[in-house]
Amino acid sequence: MNYSEAQLEIINTIDGNIGVIASAGSGKTTVLTKRIENMVKNHSIAPQDILAVTFSKKAKENIQDKLKELNVNGVNIETFHSLALKIIGTRYGVGYFKVWTLQWEKEKIMQTICYDRMNLCSKDDVPYNDILRFIGKQKNAMLSTTDELIYSDDDPFSKNNMKEIFVSYEKFKEENRYIEFDDFLNLANEALNEDENTYNYYSNCFKYVLSDEFQDISKSQSLLLKKLNSKNTMIVGDPLQAIYSFRGGNSKYILDFEKDYSNAKIAHLNKNYRCSEDIIKTANVFANIIPDSKHKNYRESIANNNAFKKPEFAIYKDEWEEADKIADKINVLVKEYKYKDIAILARTNAQLTKIQSTFHEKLIPFSIVNGSLFTDLPEIKLLISYLKLALYENDNESFRYLYNKPNRWLDRKFLQEVENNSKRRNVSFYSSMMSIDRRNWRFKNGIDEIYEVINYLQNKRFSSIGDMISYLRVRLNIDEFVTKGKQADDGSYVEQIENMNAFENIAKKYTDLNKFIMYLDDITKDLQVDNENKVQLLTIHKSKGLEYPVVFIIGCSDGLLPHNKSKDLNDEKKLFYVGITRAEKELYISSILSNNATELKISPFVYAIKETIKPDKSAM
Repeated sequence: MNYSEAQLEIINTIDGNIGVIASAGSGKTTVLTKRIENMVKNHSIAPQDILAVTFSKKAKENIQDKLKELNVNGVNIETFHSLALKIIGTRYGVGYFKVWTLQWEKEKIMQTICYDRMNLCSKDDVPYNDILRFIGKQKNAMLSTTDELIYSDDDPFSKNNMKEIFVSYEKFKEENRYIEFDDFLNLANEALNEDENTYNYYSNCFKYVLSDEFQDISKSQSLLLKKLNSKNTMIVGDPLQAIYSFRGGNSKYILDFEKDYSNAKIAHLNKNYRCSEDIIKTANVFANIIPDSKHKNYRESIANNNAFKKPEFAIYKDEWEEADKIADKINVLVKEYKYKDIAILARTNAQLTKIQSTFHEKLIPFSIVNGSLFTDLPEIKLLISYLKLALYENDNESFRYLYNKPNRWLDRKFLQEVENNSKRRNVSFYSSMMSIDRRNWRFKNGIDEIYEVINYLQNKRFSSIGDMISYLRVRLNIDEFVTKGKQADDGSYVEQIENMNAFENIAKKYTDLNKFIMYLDDITKDLQVDNENKVQLLTIHKSKGLEYPVVFIIGCSDGLLPHNKSKDLNDEKKLFYVGITRAEKELYISSILSNNATELKISPFVYAIKETIKPDKSAM
C-alpha cells in the first residue's frame, strides 16, 4: 500500500504527543495500526509496552485484525471499560465487586425505593427508564451522591426526590458491592487518584498509548487516558463524527488536545480515499452547518477519487412507497453491483421494518448489520407470542415468553408448577395453567388476565391483525412495560414504541392471523439463508466505520432526521454527515411526507445540500 506524505509523517512519529484530526475515509485506523507496526518492527519497542484503547468491542476487534494482518502480536488492546475494570481489580482485588446486570433485580430495588419507601407512584408505575437515565447522566458527568446534581425537565420527580432516589440506589449497590457499567470509569479514576500503588503501576505500565475514535471521548475517559501516559500519547478521530453526546462524549477533547497535553503536535488526514468527488462535495457543504467545522483544527475533506455520480434525492408519500421504489431501484443497480455493495441507512430501527417487509415480498436478499430482524426485537417478540398463543394454544415457547410479561407476579416457581403439571397431564402449558387452583391468591389474577386476553383474541372479530396488536398494547399497557428500564443504543428512549408502531402498521395489511404468522416465519427463514450477497440494512449509528459502493439514506424528514426526540441537534447533523460519508460511488437520499398518518416535511438537512444533489424527478 502506498501512503501519503501526511500518513507517513504520522506513522514515523514515534515519541511525543500527537493528535490526528482525520476526516471520514482518510484511513485513520490503518495509520494507527501501521504506526504500531513501525514502533515494534523498526524501533524495537516491546508490544507489551504499547496500549491501544478504543470504545467498542467491534472497534477493538478491528484493530486486532489489522495488527494480525501486519504480523504484530502482544499489543495491549482494550476498550475503555475493559481497561477500567482491570484497574478496579488491581486496587480492590478481582471479584471484590459484582457487576450488576440483573434488570429484574434493579427494577425491584427501584420499586422498593419509589413505591414502598417514598410512596411516589403506584407499584406498577415506577418510571425505571427515566430514573436510570437520570443516574446515567450523573455518572457521565462524574458526579456522586454528595455533588450538586444535574436536573432537567424530563426528570419524573422533584429535585429532592430524585436526589433521594439516587442516594438510596447507590447505597444499596455499595452495601452489596454491586457496580454497573456506568460505574467503571469513575471507579477506575478514583483508584488512580486515591491509591498510590495502583497509580504507580498503571502510570508506568504503558510507554506508548494510542486511542482511536477520540471524538467520542467523555470527561472520565479523557482523565483516565491522561493518567496512564501524558508524554507519548497518540489520539485519532473526526470531530464531525462525534455522535454520542448522550453518552457523555464531547468533541472538545479532540479539538483541544494540544491544550491538555504538553508539547502536543496536531496532524491532519483530510484526504478522503473512500468517496467520490461529488459525494465529498455534498459532505463538505453540509459540514459548513456543523459548529465543529469552524474550529481552527478542522480541515475540509479533499477528494482523492474523480466524480462518479451526483447524489440523488427523492420524495415519497410514505414509508411503503419509499420501500417499494427503493426495491425497484436496487433491481436496476444489481445489473452493475452486487447486493452486498448496497446499504440502506436509517435513523432508527423502526424505519427499516417496512424495508424488510418489502424486500421479502420482492425477493431481495437482505442482512441486518449489528442488529436484529424486527421479529426478534423483544417488544415485537412479545406481541407475536400473544398472537401465536391465540392461534395455537399448544405453543409452549410463546407461553414461556409471555406468562409474566407484563409483570403479573407469576414467578419462576409458578412456571415450574405449570410445566410439571403439563407433563403429568400431557397437556399444553396453557391448558396446564388453566387447571391450577385459582383459589391461590398468588396466581389468580395473573391466570385470569392471560385467559381473558387470549380468549378475547380468539373470539373477537378484528378488522385486521393490526387491530389485534392495538388491543394488546392498550389492554396490557405494553408500551409502558417495554420501555421501563430500557434504553436504546442510539440514545432514543422511544425506539421501542416506534418499533411497535411500525409492526402494527405492517399487520394492518393482514386479516388472517394464520397467514400473518406464516409471513413472519417466512421472513425469518429469509434472513437465515446462508448467502453473503445481501443488501445491508442498518442504522446510521451502526454504520460508522463502514463503507459501501451504494448507500440509501431513508426517511430524511423533519422529525425523523433530525429526530424529534433528540436532545442535541448538532448530534443529528453529525449523524447525517456520517451517513453521507459511508457512500463510495452512489448516494441516494429520500424523504417521506407521512408516517403512520402523521404529515411530515422534508428535512432541513436536505435543504442544506440542495445545490449538490440531483432531484429524482420520477419520484416527485
